[in-house]
Amino acid sequence: MNKAGIARGNTTRQANKELRKKRILDLARDLITSKGFEAFTLSELAKKAEVSIPTIHNLFGKKYDIFVVLCEEMVVKIKEVMANDSVHDPIEGAISFIDSLHELFRDNEAFYRAAFVTGERMQLFEHDSPNGIFQKSLVIAQQTCESARDNGFLLGDIDSLSLAQQLFGCQRLARQDWVNGYIDLQQYRRQVLMGMYMTYAADATPEFQQRLKVKIQELCVTS
Repeated sequence: MNKAGIARGNTTRQANKELRKKRILDLARDLITSKGFEAFTLSELAKKAEVSIPTIHNLFGKKYDIFVVLCEEMVVKIKEVMANDSVHDPIEGAISFIDSLHELFRDNEAFYRAAFVTGERMQLFEHDSPNGIFQKSLVIAQQTCESARDNGFLLGDIDSLSLAQQLFGCQRLARQDWVNGYIDLQQYRRQVLMGMYMTYAADATPEFQQRLKVKIQELCVTS
């Protein structure tokens, strides 16, 4: 076989390998969604994927390694949502942000809940890492506050980092309530928006504060 044929063969084998890995990951996600991480086993995954357990070991590693890959995919999707915020107005930006997260979580709510619970327990989300999802969330929140101040929505009497920590905190607390089943996704959305509006109101210009009061009242009426 000539070099071109060998190259095509290698490309085909690699493509088939990637398709097999994707199928196994999709099945693993389904099993974790339906059974939870603790009950999820490689033997059941291998059976459903119609491969051997050694094949799964060769492609991914152990059960933990598969979960790490799934969590990394989840984190990438969440970062994409956070980074996709070009809205000038803070109220519109807050709504766009939470609606994007709401839509993402709603697509596979059971898996995201299981992934957050297990991922937190295994310390996969790197709270202190400068490149981790939590630090990235805080950076984006601070940039949002600084932009709101520069564009005349906030007074600047409260430093942007303190405001950002409150914005991040209200979203994280609401997410924990949802993950633990205390609230549903719609209540999660409302709780995040309420926290963000109240945080902005603490440093808002008079005109912007009036708009925030209207939005807060709307959320209270719909609760």
